[in-house]
Amino acid sequence: MRARFWSFIGLTVLLVAGALPVQASSTPSIQGRVSAVELCAQFQCGVAIFVGVFSGQVDGRLALGTVAVAVNHEDLPEPDDPPAAITGGQWTIRLLSGRTFSGDVTGGALQNNGNNTFNVGVLMHVTSGGTGTVRFGGTLSHNTFPPTLGGVIVQ
Repeated sequence: MRARFWSFIGLTVLLVAGALPVQASSTPSIQGRVSAVELCAQFQCGVAIFVGVFSGQVDGRLALGTVAVAVNHEDLPEPDDPPAAITGGQWTIRLLSGRTFSGDVTGGALQNNGNNTFNVGVLMHVTSGGTGTVRFGGTLSHNTFPPTLGGVIVQ
């Protein structure tokens, strides 16, 4: 009976110790480049939908994967207009390793550059695969069809 008790205590200690690194690493370190195309404009689909490729590092290791974003924004601004607000949406990064991060788009802005391109800044909350906040900064180009989005994502 006593041996069974100590075995249970030992197993519990091992399980708790093994779980601690998972808790400590719940805030991933994500940084890299995103290259995407717009599949559907907001005026057509109710959200602007982008899909593309992520290449960078997650927790200091090389990472490749796909990215998908569905975002809402105010009407695109004209060149002399103030920036348009990004008002919400969802995002996902799915790595080739199988690891997935996703969450909510919590804000941002689109600034017209006057040449059919827009500076884009987005703030995103991580709700799955970790915790924390991710920022994206890049350029949306309407000079090609389909429109393209490229930039850097950092946590």
